[in-house]
Amino acid sequence: MQLTKSKIFLAVLIAFIIGVAIRSFFVVDQFYVFCIMIFGILLLIISKKTRIIGLLIVITALGIFRYELSLPKSVITYDQKSTFVGTIIKEPDERISNIKYTVKRSDQNSIVLITIGLYPRYDYGDELEVTCKLQQPENFEGFAYDRYLARYDIYSVCYFPKIKLIEKDQGSFVMSKMLSVKSKLKTQINKNLQEPQASLFSAIILGSRRGIPQELYDKFASAGAAHLIAISGLHITIITAILMSILSNLYISRKNSFYLITLMLIVYLVIIGFPASAMRASIMAWMMLLAYQLGRLNTSARALVFVATVMVLINPKILRDDIGFQLSFLAVLGIIYFSPYFDKWLEKLPKILGIKSILIMTFAAQVMTLPVVLYNFGRLSIISPVTNILLLPVLPYLMIISFITLITSLLLSTLLLYNFIAVSLNLLWSLPWLFLTYIIKVIDLLAKVPLASVDFKISGVVVIALFLMIGLFLNKRRPKTMLRPG
Repeated sequence: MQLTKSKIFLAVLIAFIIGVAIRSFFVVDQFYVFCIMIFGILLLIISKKTRIIGLLIVITALGIFRYELSLPKSVITYDQKSTFVGTIIKEPDERISNIKYTVKRSDQNSIVLITIGLYPRYDYGDELEVTCKLQQPENFEGFAYDRYLARYDIYSVCYFPKIKLIEKDQGSFVMSKMLSVKSKLKTQINKNLQEPQASLFSAIILGSRRGIPQELYDKFASAGAAHLIAISGLHITIITAILMSILSNLYISRKNSFYLITLMLIVYLVIIGFPASAMRASIMAWMMLLAYQLGRLNTSARALVFVATVMVLINPKILRDDIGFQLSFLAVLGIIYFSPYFDKWLEKLPKILGIKSILIMTFAAQVMTLPVVLYNFGRLSIISPVTNILLLPVLPYLMIISFITLITSLLLSTLLLYNFIAVSLNLLWSLPWLFLTYIIKVIDLLAKVPLASVDFKISGVVVIALFLMIGLFLNKRRPKTMLRPG
C-alpha cells in the first residue's frame, strides 16, 4: 500500500495522540523516552525505508513529553494556612448552597478552586486576598476528582476561607462584558419562567445546568436524554444538522447554510461566554458541518482528527480525563462513518420534521459513544431511541424561539419598555414554556417505563475490544456516500 502525504500526516497525528495517551495512563521515565526519541531520529536519517517508522517514533515521544510539560512544576504545600492574592479567572460556579471560584494566584502560576457560602458574592475579574488552608482534591464515590480538576490545571482546593476584596475589574474586558450579558439573560429567564422550566431553559440554552433539581436530572439520565441538558458534542451536532435540514427546506444553498450556521455557532459561544466545554462541542459540531460541505469521508475524518490533535496539543489532559471531549469526538466520528449505513437501512422512513435525519445521526453517534458511556457511567438506556425521536425534533425550534424571546426581553428591559408591553412579552415567553413543559412531561412519562435504563458497566479491555471490532467493520465495509441533511 502506497503511503500518500495525507496518510502519513494522519499517521503522525495518531502517533502524537498515542504518545499523550501512553503518558496519560502510565508514568514513564523521561530518560527512556529520550532514548526512544534518539532511536527514532536514527531510523529517520539512516535509511529511506525506516524513515516513516522513525518519524512516528519521534512524534510518539513528543506526545509523551507534551503531557509531561502540562504537569505542575511548582511544589504545592498542603494543609498549611497561608495568605495569597489572586484573581477570579472564570465565571463563578453557583450551586444550591455554595459558590465555587476559580482563582489564579499572583505570586505563582497556579490555580486554586475556592468554595464559599452564597454570600458575600464576587465576580469574574475581582482581585482577592485569600487566607485559607490549601488541600489536595480528594476523590469520592469512585469519582477521580483530582484528575477532573487537573484538566483545568487545578491542583489545590480551599473551603470557606477568609476573603478580602482588593480591587474589581482585573480580568479581560471582553470576557467581563460577555458574562455580564449572560447574567442579565439568566435574570430574564428567572423573571419570566417558574421552576423547573427556568433551570431547564438555562441548561439547554446557556449551559448552566447546576440549578436543575437532582430528581429531574435523574429522570433525564434514566430516559437517555442527559445529553440534552449538557453542552455536548452530540447535542450541538444534532441540533446543527437539524438546522441544516431546516435551511435546506427553505431553499438555502448548502454553502450558504454552512456559513450561516457557522455564524450562529460563533454568536452562541459569545452569548454563553466561551466555556471550554461549549467551545470543544461547537468545534466538533462545526467539523460535522465541514464533513457535509466536503462530502468525502476520508477528508472529513482526517480534518476531525487534526482538530482533536490540536485540542490535545493545547491541553493533553483532556484525552483521558475529559469525557465530554471523548464523547464529542466519537459522536461526530460516528456520524461521519455510520450515517451512510443507517441512511440505507432506514431509507423507507419518511422525512417528516427531520425525524429520519435525527434517527440516523443519533444511532450513528451512539454506536461510537456507547462503549465510553458504559465504561464511565455503567448505565444503559433502553428507551433512549424513543426519547430522542420525541424530543430532538423540538430542540432547534425551542432554541430559535428561546433566543428570540431572550434577546427581545433583554432589549425591552434595557430600553425600559418592559412594562409597557408586558402582556405581549408574556405571550412570547409562553412559547418556550410550552416546549419546555412538553420536554418535562415526556421525560416524566418515559422515566417511569420499567427497565428504561439498566446497570451495565464494562471494563477498559472490553472498550478496546469493541473499538477494534468497529474498526474492523469499517475497514471491510467502507461506505461510499455520506448522509445529507434532509
